[in-house]
Amino acid sequence: MKDVRDLIHTRKLGVDDSDIKAAEDKLDVVFPEQYKELFKLVNNADIGEWILYPIKDHRNLKKTWDDIVRQNTEVREEYMSKDLIAIGDDGSGDKLCFKVNDGIMGNEIYLWYHEDGELEYYAPNLKEFIISISEEENEDDFEDE
Repeated sequence: MKDVRDLIHTRKLGVDDSDIKAAEDKLDVVFPEQYKELFKLVNNADIGEWILYPIKDHRNLKKTWDDIVRQNTEVREEYMSKDLIAIGDDGSGDKLCFKVNDGIMGNEIYLWYHEDGELEYYAPNLKEFIISISEEENEDDFEDE
């Protein structure tokens, strides 16, 4: 994930393995490797219009209180399927998700639409998601010129 780190404008510090493990334990899941790698580099990343929920950072609890665990336990949409873990949102209520099967998160990223609960495949993995969003932003910048 180091090769896509420069595509993310967020400069927040990453978290360590113990913070990632604590989030996994609380959600009773295992995050995909790319997700763990990214969060060791940067926490609470802004990727285009999407903001990935932070992992609670023991060094900065106040700024990471609204973390992935809280988003999937306390403020979770009640009609969201239990086999989904929301990893971020775009501010409109739509969420980026991973599917969970027997406690293991898949690599594929899905878009869950809050208005109708529909689920749409979005990207094969987190790295491809970051690259595609970056390419979309570059196309938009080019069109604005």
